[in-house]
Amino acid sequence: MGHPHLSRFALFGGLIGLALVLCGAATARPLDEVRAAGVLRVTVYRDNPPFSYVDANEQPQGVDVDLAAALAKGLGVTPQYFLLRDGETIADDLRNGVWKGTVVGEAPGDVMMHVPYDKRVEVANDMVLLFAPYYVDRLELAVDPAKTKEAEDFALFEKAAVGVDVGTLADMVLISARDKKLLNNVHHFRGTDKAFAAYESGEVDGVYAPASEIEPLAKKSKRPAALLFPANRLAKDWTVGVAVKVNSSDLGYALADEMGRLKSSGELARIFASHGLTLNAPKQPE
Repeated sequence: MGHPHLSRFALFGGLIGLALVLCGAATARPLDEVRAAGVLRVTVYRDNPPFSYVDANEQPQGVDVDLAAALAKGLGVTPQYFLLRDGETIADDLRNGVWKGTVVGEAPGDVMMHVPYDKRVEVANDMVLLFAPYYVDRLELAVDPAKTKEAEDFALFEKAAVGVDVGTLADMVLISARDKKLLNNVHHFRGTDKAFAAYESGEVDGVYAPASEIEPLAKKSKRPAALLFPANRLAKDWTVGVAVKVNSSDLGYALADEMGRLKSSGELARIFASHGLTLNAPKQPE
């Protein structure tokens, strides 16, 4: 889904038990403590495919899970995952995921993956620091390859149907595009996967969603799909990175170094490709 708080963030910019918590395990640990323990606790979202999710055996899978394992390996430690259910806001998630822990006694991670990498998020959440931006997501259109010319500026959908996950930024872009002339042809679905199923069945001629959601679906699709990035003033890119607790800056810098190594070696791109995604990495730290 790109990020559990995509719409809120884009608009703002455009099981460790209770006993461990009571013993102080809820405090995120600096680098030396992580290395001494031999374990890096990593918070990943429970329901954020293809970045992180659980399989039929309740085991974590996804880009962020594999990336966290590579980062932990680079530090010489073993990853341990905290599967976080997303809250109402990114502030809730940062509190639960990296600096305090949950009200039911789950300790936070030493690091949290897939956090919006934006200075305003850091300023608004002064208990965390942001490091190591690793992916830039953006809204992408999957469309019938024979209709790409008309779709480049959304003109196609003044007469043809387009699918979108209801209530998302992509939805907002579509219903406001071309002076709202697309309004009657925007078909709403509960999830990009359902919108894409409608594309495969021929119900719609395109699907608009984050690239991280569209690309894996398009690659597996029985119906060919061209991928475009129509220009629109609301369709802003957003970058994700990692967060650590404010007293763990040394851990953050070490993770940033490891992320750089994974990028330069090609391992970061390989991890993304193994989950059907093309790595769109930040050109430089923002």
